Amino acid sequence: MTFSEVKKFIYELVKRYHPGAMVVWTKTKGVTPKPPYITLGYSNLNRSAFPLSDDEREHRYYNYDFIFEINLYTAGKEVKAGNGSYFENTAVEDLEEFIRFLDSDGITEELAEKNVTIVMNPPIRDLSELIGDTKFNYRSMCEFTITFVGLADGKYGVSGIQTVPNPSGGGMKEFVEAETYAIEEIRIQEETDNGN
Repeated sequence: MTFSEVKKFIYELVKRYHPGAMVVWTKTKGVTPKPPYITLGYSNLNRSAFPLSDDEREHRYYNYDFIFEINLYTAGKEVKAGNGSYFENTAVEDLEEFIRFLDSDGITEELAEKNVTIVMNPPIRDLSELIGDTKFNYRSMCEFTITFVGLADGKYGVSGIQTVPNPSGGGMKEFVEAETYAIEEIRIQEETDNGN
């Protein structure tokens, strides 16, 4: 998988569990939505120094890991009290429910099929804050370490890249389309002293 494919997969997992919430990546332009909404972030993409290769040395596999962060914003749960009501903070327990979903057998099977692991880095933090004098912004946050296996193919390691050049101007079609050559067969013949 590529980093982009892993991010898309993670986004789809979060959205699948939270169909009633807007899910957005941090560090993007846009208007802040009303709760409930979820922000996703990532940092520190690491790659193993040395690849693993298959028997034919056609494919090089690298182990990657990065820090993934999820922030959950909620209005909370309305609680009736006499003639009035108030909203109870459910941000931490709502995020903990999602983490149980990630740890479930069903999701673990999906992750294994894609060679992806998601490990929670405790704790789940309550980052709720008072806005003005009367309104709370209920928020919880948790970080995870995500690992996946990435593939570097082709003579220049970029075979199979779909967008050339990439959005940052990198890459050329020649790099993507360059063929690699391998010796398919070697014949070794032993000669004796008398030339036979």
